[in-house]
This record gives sequence, C-alpha cells and structure tokens, in this order.
Amino acid sequence: MHRLNSSQANERASLRADGVFEGGGVKGIAFVGALQAFEEAGFRWQNVAGTSAGAVASSLIAAGYTAAEMREIMGTRVDFHKMMDAGALGGVPLIGQWLNLLFHEGFYHGDYFLGVMRQLLREKFGKERVTFSDLIMPKEPTDSEEAYLSRFKYKLHVVASNITRNELMILPQDVARLGVEPDDFEVALAVRISISIPYFFMPLKIAERTNNRGSHWVVDGGLLSNFPIRYFDSPPGATPPWPTFGLLLREPNAGQPHFERIRSLISMTRAMVRTMNTAHDRKALEEADLKRIIKIPTGKYSATDFDLTPADRDWPYESGYRAAREFLDSWSWREYVAERQAVTTER
Repeated sequence: MHRLNSSQANERASLRADGVFEGGGVKGIAFVGALQAFEEAGFRWQNVAGTSAGAVASSLIAAGYTAAEMREIMGTRVDFHKMMDAGALGGVPLIGQWLNLLFHEGFYHGDYFLGVMRQLLREKFGKERVTFSDLIMPKEPTDSEEAYLSRFKYKLHVVASNITRNELMILPQDVARLGVEPDDFEVALAVRISISIPYFFMPLKIAERTNNRGSHWVVDGGLLSNFPIRYFDSPPGATPPWPTFGLLLREPNAGQPHFERIRSLISMTRAMVRTMNTAHDRKALEEADLKRIIKIPTGKYSATDFDLTPADRDWPYESGYRAAREFLDSWSWREYVAERQAVTTER
C-alpha cells in the first residue's frame, strides 16, 4: 500500500482534488487502478468531469463508489459483451446491424449500459431515478457566484456533443439552454449520452422546451472535447485551492504516425473512435498541463474491445495503478501551485 512520506503529508492540507478523465471506451478500466493509488495516498475527489469512459468513472466516483467496488463492478458485474445489444432488428442474419444503422442511427441500442448505470446509482442512493439534484455541492468561500453555478455546483460534469447545434455541452448545466431544468436531469442518462460513439451506439435526443424547434441529437463528448483538463482551473493570477489531476489513456507508440486501414463503415467507425481519443485536446496541452497528468499505458486494448474476459481486465487495472503510483511518488503541491500561478499569469 502506498503512503505519503511526512514532507508530502505536511504540504497537502486537505488532500482534496478535482479530477478530469479522458474518454477511451473499454480502456477506461485503467482508471480504476489509478483511483486505487489515489485512495491509498489519501486523496478525496471534489469535482469530477469526464467524457465517455471518463464520464462512467466520474459518475461512479460522484456516487460514492470506492476503487475496490469499481474493480468488482468491472471485473464480475458488468458483461461487456452485452454492451453490443443489437436488439430484435439487429438479430436479422447478415444485415441486422446495418438495419439498426439505417433505422436507429447506430449499430447498438445502449440499453444494457443504461440499465447497469441506473442499477449502480440506485444501490448508492436508494431511489429509482438519480438526478443531478442528488449531486449538488456546497458553495466554497473562494467560489464566485458565476463560477459556482457554471462549474462547481455539481460534483459530476459530463461532456457531450450537441450535433444539432454543433456545440459542446457540459451536462447538466447546458440543458438549461434547451429549457430543461439541470437539477432534474437524470445522471445515468447523461452518462449514456456521453458514451454514444457515432454509428456505434444509437444517439439520444433531448427535446427542446424553449421554442418547440424539436429534439437535439447529442452524442459522445469526445467528438469535441475528449479531455477537458482546464475545466476546473482557477482564474488568472489565483492560487488553486487544491489540485486538478488529469487521467490520460496512452496508446502504444503515441505520437507516432499511424495508418488506419478503412475498408467498411465498421472500420471507419473504429478509426473515428481512435481519432476522437487522440486528437484535438491533446494537441493543446502545454508543458505545465503535462505535469498534472497521469499517462496510463493501455497496451493492446482498443476502446471497443467489448469481448474482454475478466482476466483481460486485470492488465489495464494494474497499468493504471502503476502509473498513478509513480506519478504521486514525485508529485509536490508546492511545485504544483508555483507552476499553475506561472501559467495563469502568462495566459
């Protein structure tokens, strides 16, 4: 078990932290190992944000699940193969998936995943429908009213892409623009929206209530922002009250030229997922950002490897644990504050 040395413990007054979790599909199992290392180091998560698999991890943190409980969920309670729930239409020999794509805009329904999320939240909150009103955080003395309402009111922040309005959405806050009350928005539904890989899972729709223009199609947040590491940052010149850590999934040969062979719509979808998971947010990372990011090797696994056996799931878990331990062994709060102050005053 990893413990802080005395100098580390003395300089970390609260051991609170905000967390940002990258999207990455099945590879997100690695987050659980990293969370175990953070728990052993004594950290408690304040606000958490995530895209796709990162939204899943963030929602379980917000619900109060420990890393050990998450490992059990990922290891034995979730049947990853059932994630590919094609339904009755998808069962038609040879053409079933294509019929789903034609009539439902996605190969798989995503209903199994939504049911699992609702069950997991039900077990922690003791109610059938868990909404963001169950995840409201108290206002901190250092929070401005605007910052609290826009970024810190809810413990959980889910990244999604509104393709009807061609814009990024942070759930639940941004549903207010559609005339929907953020407090009443269902947590499991928000996470289901964030995992809606285009063409792979059927997209979900949010009805606009402000002017009756119809429904908004909302899909995987990774389409626009797969790793919003700066979401919780303090304003320029301010000292952060606690650190923000980013958990990034690193594929083998990251940064090296990659050639994707695309021969069908399915292979195109997989290529699109890979692009979403490695593109825009990573290009914008600066040196100071990298010093607060845990890069977790994901080995041979891809985001859509839903046929993983329980044994297969051990490798990414251990990889996440090792990466987080190595990071925390050398991390310093004093150095973090100095670096963040330098960055915020230069921007």
